[in-house]
Amino acid sequence: MEITVKRRTWFLGWLLPISIKFNSEIIGSVGGFHTRIMDIPEESGTLTYYQPLDRTDRIEVKDGDLVLVKETVISQILNIVFVLSLLFFIVSNRLNIYTESSPYPSDFLKVSGIAVTIIFVVFIIISFFFNSYKFVIENNSSKE
Repeated sequence: MEITVKRRTWFLGWLLPISIKFNSEIIGSVGGFHTRIMDIPEESGTLTYYQPLDRTDRIEVKDGDLVLVKETVISQILNIVFVLSLLFFIVSNRLNIYTESSPYPSDFLKVSGIAVTIIFVVFIIISFFFNSYKFVIENNSSKE
């Protein structure tokens, strides 16, 4: 008996694989944009995932199901904020290195760095209350 788990995540999802549990027993892990076939000990049961600092999603699966792990809206927003802030700091530091005078006020980069840090802390706290990923059964099993 087996299920197929596909994970489709954005930038931050590539960094940490998630552990997949079937009826509270770890059956494997899956990274970003990977597809894994996992053996399950029973015909049907509850599928969950584990990732530190995250609340899990649950779904009932049965033998032969194709399960897609997708990011929630809150996780997509965090990805966008991360990429934009990374681009901002790369561009602003390149401007500071290649120009004799800084195009920003002297404390601008310090304040913006603190603001980005606060935004990340807020999103980490929010992730305790909301799921970062959700399970979707892409197709029901054809085995009966």
